Parts: sequence; C-alpha cells; structure tokens
Amino acid sequence: MEYINEFHKQWMETSQASIESWKRRPISLEAKRMQQEMLNRQKAIRENRLGS
Repeated sequence: MEYINEFHKQWMETSQASIESWKRRPISLEAKRMQQEMLNRQKAIRENRLGS
C-alpha cells in the first residue's frame, strides 16, 4: 500500500493492528447489544436536537 505521508502511514498501521487485535478477541453478544443500545440513544438525542 502506498501512503500519502508519514501520518497516514502511522494511522493506517495502527488501524490495521487494532483490527487484527479485535479479530483475535471477538466481542460478546451482550457487549454488542449494549453498544447498539448506546448508539441508538446517541442517535435519538442527535435527531431530537436537530428536529427542534
């Protein structure tokens, strides 16, 4: 992969390392449910503010 600059290279390598780490330790169904509930609450708050 060709990088735009040194920052881009570091960012991409860090991101790839995180992805590999997550693959080795999959998230539990309970943790997924809790994350989705949090995202849903955040979205509801955001939409409520925009709708006002």
